[in-house]
Amino acid sequence: MKCKKCANKAVVSLRAYKIALCADCYLEFYSRLVHRSIKKHKIFMENDKILLAVSGGKDSSAMASVLSDIGYGFEMLHIDLGIGRYSEDCRRKVEELAKIVEKDLHVVDLRDYGFKIPEVRGRICSACGTVKRYVMNKFARENGFTVVATGHTAEDLVSFYLKNVAGGQKEYAEKLLPRVEPFDEKVVARAKPLFEMSEKENMLFAIIKNLPFKGDECPYAPKPEWKEIVYEIEHKKPGFVKNFLRGLLVETKKPLETKYCSICGEVSIGEVCAFCKIRKRFSKTS
Repeated sequence: MKCKKCANKAVVSLRAYKIALCADCYLEFYSRLVHRSIKKHKIFMENDKILLAVSGGKDSSAMASVLSDIGYGFEMLHIDLGIGRYSEDCRRKVEELAKIVEKDLHVVDLRDYGFKIPEVRGRICSACGTVKRYVMNKFARENGFTVVATGHTAEDLVSFYLKNVAGGQKEYAEKLLPRVEPFDEKVVARAKPLFEMSEKENMLFAIIKNLPFKGDECPYAPKPEWKEIVYEIEHKKPGFVKNFLRGLLVETKKPLETKYCSICGEVSIGEVCAFCKIRKRFSKTS
């Protein structure tokens, strides 16, 4: 199998694009797709101060590397969740990544808030998501960043949408937008520069560039049932995920009501925000 662009030996076949590419041409192809997506959907603004949330996984590693290659300036944030060896390995990976892309890395240790994720009982993944959103937004705002970028993929967004539609919560579709503007002065814009890229495409980019990333999943990760459904459809209908996602890019019209947590002062949907409820229940220092 030969590369469609240069006729050298191809290393990857992309069924969604009906194209085979060698390593060098794939890196160029991937970077061009990401850059085009950022420009088309105005994911980053001209004067943005960008903070990249990096977990140590393949997607955020690919995001940091490709944005650096394209020429975007940014700093990185890693949240140490205190999940034993897993978090230790993730932290080492992002430290290696920061040296490769030559960007500043900030680390927030959840233990500074008095608890670790393994100490949270009940719906751990839901609580972990709350914690990460809280810390990312607070750190970004207090340090002058105008946008937080995450490594969400096309599969992440499509599976999220299907899960919420099935649960009767279609209003959460606004989270699918490639950039979500702040609805309050205490909220920082959110961006998904890889929202049109698949997990496979990110993995290939990271492997070809020999980027550091942790391959195994969090020990608390739930079974990805909705993602498996998306994978199955994509296998039978190559290109489904990208086409489905593009059809969901609609503006939400319902404004959010702004409230503030009575404990920490951050934006909340109730009197006390979800983060402070978690911290109050599990922190040893509160």
